[in-house]
Amino acid sequence: MLNNDTSIKSLLKQLGQRLKEARLDRNESQELFAQRLGLTRQSYSRMEQGSPRTPIGTWLGACSILNRLDGWQVVLAEKEDLFAKFEKKSNKRQRAGGIRKRKK
Repeated sequence: MLNNDTSIKSLLKQLGQRLKEARLDRNESQELFAQRLGLTRQSYSRMEQGSPRTPIGTWLGACSILNRLDGWQVVLAEKEDLFAKFEKKSNKRQRAGGIRKRKK
């Protein structure tokens, strides 16, 4: 788990770098991409630099433009509780009289 500011800053820089690479792959300028997001070029530039002040909605908007919203499903997925899953399986209904004995 990431608890320190250094790791978070590093991850934001990586995220910004990936955003920049995706934008360049599309051969779009910062100005054009910023307009599509409803940002100034300066605000978008800070986003690519990994600014922690960029709202999550802006990141989701960028992912939407890049057709990469599917990756967020993993982040937003409910945490799987293996113990609850096991209990659910083992709580199957059983006969009231227990196991039926066969006649001889």
